[in-house]
Amino acid sequence: MKANILTFSKIVDSTHGAREHYHIPKYQREYTWGKRNWEILVQDIDDNDPGYFMGAIIVVRDSDDDINGCQIIFEVVDGQQRLTTLSLYMLALYEKMVSLRGTTDFEDEEERSDFENCLASLRNKLVLKVKTEEDLTEPHHRGWLERGKHCYLRVHPSTQKDNYEDYRYAMGQIGLVGSVAIPTRFGNRRISRALNFFRENLPNDIGGCMSLFAKINQLQFVFIAVGSQADAFTLFETLNNRGVPLSAIDIVKNKMLAEMQKQHQTSVDESFDQWQQIVDNIEETDEQERFLRQFYNANHWDDDIRVAGINRANKSKIIAIYEKVISRNPQAVFDRLCDAAGHYGSLISPEDYELDTDIQSALVDLQRINAAPAYQLLLYLFTVDDDVFVEDDFLLRAINLLRKFYVRRNVTDTPGTSQLDQSHVDTIGACQKEIEQTGKLSYAFLQGQVLAKDRYASLDTFREELGGYIYYENVGMARYLLIKLDEEHHHREYKPDLWSRNNKDKYIWTIEHVLPQTENLSKEWIADLADGDADRAAELHLEYVDRLGNLTLSGYNSRLSKASFAKKQALAGAKKIAGQKIAIGYKNKLALNTLQFDCDGQTTSLAETHTWNADLIQARTNRMVDLLIDMFAFDEEA
Repeated sequence: MKANILTFSKIVDSTHGAREHYHIPKYQREYTWGKRNWEILVQDIDDNDPGYFMGAIIVVRDSDDDINGCQIIFEVVDGQQRLTTLSLYMLALYEKMVSLRGTTDFEDEEERSDFENCLASLRNKLVLKVKTEEDLTEPHHRGWLERGKHCYLRVHPSTQKDNYEDYRYAMGQIGLVGSVAIPTRFGNRRISRALNFFRENLPNDIGGCMSLFAKINQLQFVFIAVGSQADAFTLFETLNNRGVPLSAIDIVKNKMLAEMQKQHQTSVDESFDQWQQIVDNIEETDEQERFLRQFYNANHWDDDIRVAGINRANKSKIIAIYEKVISRNPQAVFDRLCDAAGHYGSLISPEDYELDTDIQSALVDLQRINAAPAYQLLLYLFTVDDDVFVEDDFLLRAINLLRKFYVRRNVTDTPGTSQLDQSHVDTIGACQKEIEQTGKLSYAFLQGQVLAKDRYASLDTFREELGGYIYYENVGMARYLLIKLDEEHHHREYKPDLWSRNNKDKYIWTIEHVLPQTENLSKEWIADLADGDADRAAELHLEYVDRLGNLTLSGYNSRLSKASFAKKQALAGAKKIAGQKIAIGYKNKLALNTLQFDCDGQTTSLAETHTWNADLIQARTNRMVDLLIDMFAFDEEA
């Protein structure tokens, strides 16, 4: 390992004969800096004296580039965000200086020469062009042939999320290299946005631009060059002090790649390709980290996975766990993670996988009630051999059990969030012990573990919470329960997709308060609620507005809103939204609106009643709660 404090001008050398360029390896994440990062960079350069310290850059030097005349390739293990950003800053600066060249009157040839030298130096920091006599279509080291020259980007961005394509296109637009076709959605991505930001924050005179370039050149870094990926990854974990903070998934990935190279002599590229199996199944970083945590919890019973002293993984323990687990046998753990990721992907995105129709539908339902802690138990069950299950429909029944469990849990907030993971880990341990002792696992055994004493709220508590201020307490569950009521009772003639979204990814059907949420009630509403008594109407409004019986679903809330009950009910018509016909008004035949309930000896519905008051809200609430209890009671309670 070799560490030096170097200025940026030395790291990306622009003098004649310079051969260094920097590649972001494909296993690195995409460019992630945003506006706040760009603002801080500009401010740091502007506000500080020349020589401002920018942190560490860690690179691996290609051992095959020592031959005279060969390009010197550094693979960037840490520092890609800063190097890419500074390159974009210089690209915008180059464009600005070229535009100023034709409008500036230089005092003398010396001033013009200084400007041209500065411009040439800036150009050489962005792209290296080498004359060649070779008839090559593609030169080595990811360069390309253009007008008799080999062209190399001095900083070669990540190939993730089209970073390289966007950067190459921008270079062509500014005239530094030949133009290429505009990448799809170029303007919406970070490379384009970064360039636009820097363009708006550049000096408007040549002197200011040249001073800025001088300051960029004088930025200081600790430059650390190592001879292997394993050494680089070790440093990477501790010296990421100016870039985007490392996520647990980054550190675990780098540990895996380093150990695969060290213990199994597997190349970093080959291991990265295997790692992509995990990423392809679990795309979001937060879900990847949850997967690592839940994989450990689902396999805590296994000596090959368990780490002494850690009974349950949480966010703060993920790195410590996987550093130990991976070191034992990286290939075995890697293979198990990849296999489990396929199952986990089907749990969190069931519509993207070919699954049994009923299981797929049940998993979608589980997803909608935010039952993420259940995935660790399901991950365990999905990786168990099918012949272990006593019942053919074991998995479907298990998912539906967890669906009922989490509906009740989310409505009653029992058990507490902190207890859920340990509860599932205990259930997994009990199931594994049952399999080891009997060779089988029955649904009755699983149900007994999930519904063990003190692990769920009583039916009376569930009923009480359903009849309370459910919209105020948990709007997501209120929406889910309204849709389940409609799905259970909808008519053939009108059964719209109540989960559909518009082109902005917003739900088309949203919760509508029959008695409006506003505290400034109209005269009509005060009359309906309290025979004109405004104070009493305000009390009743506070008591009943967020109860289940006062809620329905509407695909066109702006037309209902604060209107009187008579107007809301009588409103008619339809509108096509996202290809779906949306009927409005309470007589639109939506099952929620035609649901029958009894009040004062009369059977009515939201579509039929002539008024709306506290008694009707309570009566409709009672009816809806009864139906939900029937739907979500556990077998032993039915």
